[in-house]
Amino acid sequence: MPETTNHDAVSSTRQQKQKNDLENILETTKPRGWWALGFISVAIVLVGIWASLANVPQTATGTGVVNTLVYAFDVTAPATGNVVLTGITGGNVSAGATIGTITTDTGTQVPVVSNWTGQIASLAIGQNSYVRFGDTLLTVSTVADPSSPIHVITFLGESEMLNYPLGAIVDVSATDVVSGRSVYTTAKVVSEGSTPSSEATLNATNGNLSVLTNEWLTNSSGSPFAVFLEIDNWPTGDSSFSPSGGLVVKLSHTYDTIHPISWLFGGK
Repeated sequence: MPETTNHDAVSSTRQQKQKNDLENILETTKPRGWWALGFISVAIVLVGIWASLANVPQTATGTGVVNTLVYAFDVTAPATGNVVLTGITGGNVSAGATIGTITTDTGTQVPVVSNWTGQIASLAIGQNSYVRFGDTLLTVSTVADPSSPIHVITFLGESEMLNYPLGAIVDVSATDVVSGRSVYTTAKVVSEGSTPSSEATLNATNGNLSVLTNEWLTNSSGSPFAVFLEIDNWPTGDSSFSPSGGLVVKLSHTYDTIHPISWLFGGK
């Protein structure tokens, strides 16, 4: 009988200890459990509000240029003979400046004069080349007048053009490579090409920037359609700069919004 009593006492003591340990665990974890539960509840409420009210913007981005064809002019040969260009300084020319000489077959020297001020976009001949009257010697990229609409062009694939409809207002950012100054403005889509453009057209509009031409061709899967834009509000002042033909700009257009649930599951 005493042996049974001792066994019951030990068992009772063990049960009491387990009960005390359990109570201690509950007491210790209870505050953290409530905090975790509260955090989860708040997160669920916020997700619910986001899913009910918010919309995810759908943005199309691209790269364009200030259209070189609009702001570039050819300097042509005023005579037939051998040409030597001498008045080109740092790739720049000035209106009215003599930039070279053509020596005709009779030995007469005819000056080559630029009618425009700007940067040399491309040279069509080499030094001491034989040229004929009217041949293109070089192309000058001129500075656009910020007080007039500035013409920008980009090339997109046919499906991408849907994100840049006529009349759309597109965000534009550009940086001057010389001064490092940046401007931010908007442009309006004013026209679109009806057929794909050739690689030669892409090179002509961007001033033979092969990297940009390749980007346009790649992004459009080899079928680039021209999209023309105009900027009416180019920023002016000391913190701005005047754009020239061939200036690369970044384009961004928020064309739609999509509900978060549809966005998460790939629908509309």
